[in-house]
Amino acid sequence: MRIKGKTSWWFWLVYVAATGVTLYGLIFSRESIGALVLGMMTIQAVFLPIVLRNYVMIEGGKLTVYFGLGKESIPIEEIVEIRRTCDPIASSAASLDRLVIKSRRQEVMCSVCDKDQLFQTLLKLNPNIKIN
Repeated sequence: MRIKGKTSWWFWLVYVAATGVTLYGLIFSRESIGALVLGMMTIQAVFLPIVLRNYVMIEGGKLTVYFGLGKESIPIEEIVEIRRTCDPIASSAASLDRLVIKSRRQEVMCSVCDKDQLFQTLLKLNPNIKIN
């Protein structure tokens, strides 16, 4: 099962603003074209993977968070707690409406559009998960 990741308005705003400013410079500036092209390529290399690859997969007894170029997996039977957080620390989430999924060995943060679907699916597979 695939659950879509959540991308907040502020993330889109940063992406569109950075792209817009760089594009404006490329169109209207006759100086520093190389730096502007490099800047545009960097912005797209950072933001596009996050926008295009932002979801959670539940299959084969594992929960896997895909975010940009990275992915983290947790065996579902090892998940002990899921809690909501708005903590702005660096994590695999493009929204401040985040979940911390804690297992016996590790912890992963994500943000999904349909939390209830995630909770219900995980509780069916592991009824011992504590949800806060």
